[in-house]
Amino acid sequence: MNDNFVYRALPEVPTDFARSLYARIAQEPPAPAWPRLLRRFSRHPQRQLLAIALGLALVAACTQVLLRIRYVAIGDLLLVEIGRLTESVRAGRPTPPVPTPGQLPHVGGREVWEFGYVSVGWVPEGFSPAEPPSEMKAYEVTMGLWVNGAQQTIRLFAVPQAGGMHPYAPPETYEEARVKDRPAILIRGRYAPTSLEDPQAERLWDDSQGLQLYWSEGGTVFGLETFGAYVAASDLTRMADSTETVQEFTPVPRSVP
Repeated sequence: MNDNFVYRALPEVPTDFARSLYARIAQEPPAPAWPRLLRRFSRHPQRQLLAIALGLALVAACTQVLLRIRYVAIGDLLLVEIGRLTESVRAGRPTPPVPTPGQLPHVGGREVWEFGYVSVGWVPEGFSPAEPPSEMKAYEVTMGLWVNGAQQTIRLFAVPQAGGMHPYAPPETYEEARVKDRPAILIRGRYAPTSLEDPQAERLWDDSQGLQLYWSEGGTVFGLETFGAYVAASDLTRMADSTETVQEFTPVPRSVP
């Protein structure tokens, strides 16, 4: 079949337009700009360092925005105020501990923490001293444990102020208190599972899950904590006020009615 009549029916293409079109097609595509930028950066190491620093700063800024945390100074203590995005955690995946500025001294490649011991002179009525666990984890040591007839407990523990861990809490769950006429931190609540039947259930901050009281002495941060509403904040503060530094640590602190 002869299709020449189709081409004869098409309008004639102007000669100048055809030449310019062929000239454009024959040209090589422009080279990408990024190799030229890389060559410029390779000639100036300072620009490379600046670009890396800006990238790290951007990553850190995005992380802070995502976690929405800020440091709150109360006396010589620092509290981590966690935002709404970190108020819940998955079971088995606790909030990462935030170390206090400063480093523990190293001896033989291992970190060493020297801390003072305290003895408690007053405990709420109905509580008796019990043997605390002796293990030490995450720079934390339990110094005292008190239990009542309902198996409710009060725990005294200590962490190093430099290189240790911050107390943390969401907004409006903590307040400034006073221990031995010095600033302290009182926190209401802790992370609690949303389902007792499911150990993998999400944990949410529960304001009713006890109290935490933190104060510092001689480079050590001491804490008293409960796990329910069975002790008043004033009683916990009175316990902290009654502590005295001792030279030797006894596993069961003395109890005075």
